[in-house]
Amino acid sequence: MDSQKINRRTFLGETMAATVLSGIRVNSELHGGEDKKKFQLFWGDLHNHNAVGYAKGSLERSIELAQEHLDFFSFTGHASWHDMPKMPGDRHMKWVNGFEVHSNHWLKTRSLMQEANSDQFVAFLGYEWHSSQFGDYCMIFPEDQPELFLPNHVEKLLDFAESKQALAIPHHVGYKVGWRGANFKHYRPSASPVVEVFSEHGCTETDRSPFPMIRHSLGGRSTANMIVPQLQKGMRFGFVASTDDHLGYPGAYGEGVVGVWAEDLSSKSLMEAVRARRTYAATGDRIALEVSLNGQPMGSDVPATSDRQIDVRVQAEDAISMIELIRNGQVIERHFPEDHLDEKPILPGKVKCRLQYGWGPWADLAMGRTCLWDMTIKLDNGKFTRAIPCFQSAPFSEKLRDNLKVISNQELRLDSNTTRVKCYGEDPTKSVVCEIDGAADTTLTLQIRKPYEKTISARLQDLIDDNVVEFTGVFTSESYILHRLVGQSEYSAQIRWQDKRSDTKSTDWYYVRVTQNNGQLAWSSPIWVG
Repeated sequence: MDSQKINRRTFLGETMAATVLSGIRVNSELHGGEDKKKFQLFWGDLHNHNAVGYAKGSLERSIELAQEHLDFFSFTGHASWHDMPKMPGDRHMKWVNGFEVHSNHWLKTRSLMQEANSDQFVAFLGYEWHSSQFGDYCMIFPEDQPELFLPNHVEKLLDFAESKQALAIPHHVGYKVGWRGANFKHYRPSASPVVEVFSEHGCTETDRSPFPMIRHSLGGRSTANMIVPQLQKGMRFGFVASTDDHLGYPGAYGEGVVGVWAEDLSSKSLMEAVRARRTYAATGDRIALEVSLNGQPMGSDVPATSDRQIDVRVQAEDAISMIELIRNGQVIERHFPEDHLDEKPILPGKVKCRLQYGWGPWADLAMGRTCLWDMTIKLDNGKFTRAIPCFQSAPFSEKLRDNLKVISNQELRLDSNTTRVKCYGEDPTKSVVCEIDGAADTTLTLQIRKPYEKTISARLQDLIDDNVVEFTGVFTSESYILHRLVGQSEYSAQIRWQDKRSDTKSTDWYYVRVTQNNGQLAWSSPIWVG
């Protein structure tokens, strides 16, 4: 089939969205509340940076990257830090100068963000407000906002947020109070219906969660300032994740992304969903996670009742290791999909295969470089039903782009780049997760043009028990892997748990945590009963 230019939201052969970067829209299957609404899942990043501030990359580049693989984003440039300490050698001037750049660019920022909106993509205007004493907030506005309001007290900031119907999302809350950790004494649910639980800083669910906060100079996690202790105090907020990426790459893999269950892809619907806390946090892989309690979706306040039915639906991007139900901060149920697996991925049927590429010479050899990849991914006797990119932020270049395009439901085109130099989490790879509807003799073929010319093929039957590892040259050269297949019973689950409580006078709260075998996680927003 000849290459076709298809709108991102249209379908090809009833199975494929044009750039497949979000894939076919995931629809809710559990009840959507009392009115039984059905929602769609949208992916975004509400916290990221570029050179409009003190990070890297143009805002134009950030918008292009976000439009390529996200449904929505907010650029939250570094705007102010009223109680910033002076640093040795006047290093604090990096921040001071960045704030000036942001302020001088505000008019153009507003214009670019307005122009970025379409019926296929939502761009929210925003900025980040720092404070040693009160913690950091990402301000997200539902529409254009002429005033760049930068007060010296958080109460004034929250008043402003309420007056503009804006979101004030607390960021990296788990640092110690006084060291830009959240000061929850000033928490205001009307302005902050959700809190960021994960970003490139790390995870702030508890001080024993994976992904510790080790990349910055603000110290480690403060137990008392974690998310769970605030919920135990009676606070009510939903969960989001976002990258806080400083290389101008919204939605960079592994740094955090937010899933939102909304009626449609519009600013109004997305804002309504965030305020209703129909949100969840994911580290990198776009795990579809849906949770309801007595028919009410994540983020809901459910009237007091002794009988609680919790329904969970998961469609992961890799094999699921564990699904946990947390009540009041304690795990009360665990589901291990491997206890219920089919013996092997069932063919014919749907399976997932991850193409991972990168690696290359390590830094000690002083051979740091950028590797360009250009390849076609083809299927014979099968079809792609989804293809999800896992593109991280490195290497940084104003001109480089990662692109995954659909030629047909049997052919994808990948242009990408990898490096070991300053790669996030020291991971020098990127990947694409392909969902395939095929049979045992379906053949997956890579036609590689860069960094070298080669064609390799593998039958799905052969990828059940073994992977394919190839190198692009002699020792230290880049390599790539077609991973073993992941079957539907490995990457999907639908669970119903029952919880009966005799005490209906106190409030209970529940959320679900999903862990994949590859270490990627997702956390649903809580549901409160009573």
